[in-house]
Amino acid sequence: MIEFKKVRMLCAASVFVLASTASAQSEQSAPAVEPAAEMLMLNAGVPITLAVTEEVNSSTHKEGDMFKLAVLNDVTAGQTVVIPKGTPANGEITWRTGKGAFGKSGKIEFALRSIELGGKSIPVTGEFRQEGEGNTVATGVGILAVGLFAGFITGKRARLPAGRELMSQLAQPVPFTAGGQLASSFDSEAAMATVEAKTDLGVCKASAKALPNEKKRESALEKCYSKRME
Repeated sequence: MIEFKKVRMLCAASVFVLASTASAQSEQSAPAVEPAAEMLMLNAGVPITLAVTEEVNSSTHKEGDMFKLAVLNDVTAGQTVVIPKGTPANGEITWRTGKGAFGKSGKIEFALRSIELGGKSIPVTGEFRQEGEGNTVATGVGILAVGLFAGFITGKRARLPAGRELMSQLAQPVPFTAGGQLASSFDSEAAMATVEAKTDLGVCKASAKALPNEKKRESALEKCYSKRME
């Protein structure tokens, strides 16, 4: 009886040792669980200064034309640069008039649309109006001197020179990796569509582009801009 108990105790001890060894080996072979990578975020409304990189004026540009800008300064999230200085951006002419008779100067209205980063468009907002300087003194002299022929005295074109600084704001939250790269989860097309759907001009353009006939699309787009959406 005593020998039987010893054998049973030895067996139990062996099983315990084997179980402990297997558990230790399992813990060593299990892959380490890495913590989720930290994400950085720029919230909607963050101001970003853009600089015009090509001259825009009421003589050479028309409604619907896009023009180029660039980010003026590094944009950071915490201490990490996420949008570097010089990153390209786009603006759109939304309304314009050329210089006219009787000293009427040209006018253009335009909106800042997007920052182009990592092959994706980040939507921004910002609306502006630029007017040329009216030739008021010359108009007065012209009317006194030649009467109706003063109509040949024209104003100046509206001109937005290269280097002009314009303030934009992020229109949507934008996620970045801990290393400062644009997150792959950022849906650029959805973000741009969401912003455009909030403006009358954006809604009008979307409806026009959905038309099946090319001529009808072009005509509808012209009407969108002619309405001078606010």
